[in-house]
Amino acid sequence: MSVAGTGHGEDTASATVPVVVAALYRFAPLDEFERLREPLLDCALRAGIKGTLLLAHEGINGTIAGTAEGIASVLGFIRAVPALADADVKYSTARTMPFGRMKVRLKREIVTMGVEGIDPLESVGRYVAPRDWNALISDPGTLVIDTRNAYEVGIGTFVGAVEPATRSFRQFPGWMVERLARGERPQRIAMFCTGGIRCEKATALVRKLGFDEVYHLKGGILSYLEHVPPSESLWRGECYVFDERVSVGHALSQGTHRLCHRCGNPVPAGSGQGGGYADEGACGCGG
Repeated sequence: MSVAGTGHGEDTASATVPVVVAALYRFAPLDEFERLREPLLDCALRAGIKGTLLLAHEGINGTIAGTAEGIASVLGFIRAVPALADADVKYSTARTMPFGRMKVRLKREIVTMGVEGIDPLESVGRYVAPRDWNALISDPGTLVIDTRNAYEVGIGTFVGAVEPATRSFRQFPGWMVERLARGERPQRIAMFCTGGIRCEKATALVRKLGFDEVYHLKGGILSYLEHVPPSESLWRGECYVFDERVSVGHALSQGTHRLCHRCGNPVPAGSGQGGGYADEGACGCGG
């Protein structure tokens, strides 16, 4: 998806100009990441951009939204930092602005696993392009692992994938260690997540545990849904996203889920029109 100028600073999409959404990350040493916070926030605010960006010693991660011109301005600022010049960015669109405000936060990790010594810059799994993913996960010698949380997996996953049933990514290392400790040694492991960043750490963890043949989906589920047509897809359901769209489908189209006000889990939209919050009583939690 190209990003050309389309106006500036609008909160909602018009009938012809959707809001551009950019999900990005980059693992890179940022020794003075604290100094980036204020100028990066100022740049985003001037550009009319909203969303959340996380900065840490290990790099940058986040999702932002706004006009194409505004997104290009913020990405230009980020890529002007030498360590972040090759930031991975995936574009999609939204009918309306999916964020309420702009935040730039300083963190210990840009994706929280909570395990010391896991560095994707030192050791990581092998990337698999979306067009090659089906063949890999269809091989009976491949253990396919969905590294996401249970509430995400509940609305969609790949055929044959194993679910860790975690509530947060911090629980994934314990699940993985326990599984390998039981003596399970598949020929290969294939992992996937929403945009690819969790698999950077998950595959690095598995390699540190002594398992070398580990793969992950390049660009994550979002890239797969963008590039693989439904007629060839092994994805079932929708993909949860961390903004007010709630979920997306093939071609990154708006999904059919909303969020429960009470528990925060995605629930089917009664009208079929997804995004935002569900009506009272729509969720089994009683909210």
